[in-house]
Amino acid sequence: MLWRRPHRATDHQPGRPAFNGWDLVNLPPAFRPWLVQSVLGNAFSFAGGRLFLDHQRPLTFAQVVAEPGRDHWFIVRLVTPTGTADGDRAFLDRIAREAGTRGVIRLHTLVTEHPDVLEWWQRAGFTPFRRVVFLTATAEGHHAAPEGIIRVQTAVDAWEVQRLYERLTPRPVQFAEARNRATWQVGRRAGWRVRGFLLSNEGETTAYCRVRSRGTWHLIEVLAADNAADDAVNLVWYALGHSARPHDQVLLLLPEEAPNTREAFERAGFRMQERRVWLARYTVRRLRVGTLAGDAASLAALADARHALYRRERPKVAVVERTTSH
Repeated sequence: MLWRRPHRATDHQPGRPAFNGWDLVNLPPAFRPWLVQSVLGNAFSFAGGRLFLDHQRPLTFAQVVAEPGRDHWFIVRLVTPTGTADGDRAFLDRIAREAGTRGVIRLHTLVTEHPDVLEWWQRAGFTPFRRVVFLTATAEGHHAAPEGIIRVQTAVDAWEVQRLYERLTPRPVQFAEARNRATWQVGRRAGWRVRGFLLSNEGETTAYCRVRSRGTWHLIEVLAADNAADDAVNLVWYALGHSARPHDQVLLLLPEEAPNTREAFERAGFRMQERRVWLARYTVRRLRVGTLAGDAASLAALADARHALYRRERPKVAVVERTTSH
């Protein structure tokens, strides 16, 4: 497949970004849903994911999924047949405009920490806001429960997870990610089966683990203070024992600012795979109009928008989503 072509030293030419093969994102296979799922998303307007084609250049396409919520699109693939990035920024602009008309407020992705790659994405309007590391492991079956009270996440726990996230996450990262209670809901989303596990000690939630599973792959995110690293490791193994089969592949995402937690996972058998930089781009500007929402045409003219999406968030008040060019 094009996006899995091995990288060769001759691919990098002076003045051009050092992209790995023909996928300008080049994420591990665990992140990539099946292409047919995205095609169906286009055909039936599914919220989970979409496929974008560049009709001016054959075999150029992008694949997005709705993560961590419906108002975010995560770019999992950006494939070009030439191995160069020429013209792809205009393609991303088109995706951003389409996202804005559908009420999506941010595009984001994870790219390799290479100066040429970062420079190219920044020129495309994306801003880096966090570094993460990927750790890999193989599921081993059931593990003993860690000390404390563990409960499997239900819908009512999303607010508790959001509070833990706000306590542990740097404020600039919170602004960039714009996560809310809805983004922590469990169930099925974007082709994943999403489960959550909370660990409480003395009545306070001290660690959280979210497992997204598809086939034999499991993506894991952890929320835990750096001084509770051992609790986080034990919680992850417990969650895998209830979410994965033995020998399934595990990919753990950890923020780089948690060195103690990373060392604890490496002692537990996780292996360092690579570093990535999290990037985000705003796609729309929100304008709250305190006017009766009966006349949609008047509101669209007021917002000066060619394409407007109206969503009733409270009686007789509309939110106008306006596409902006960045």
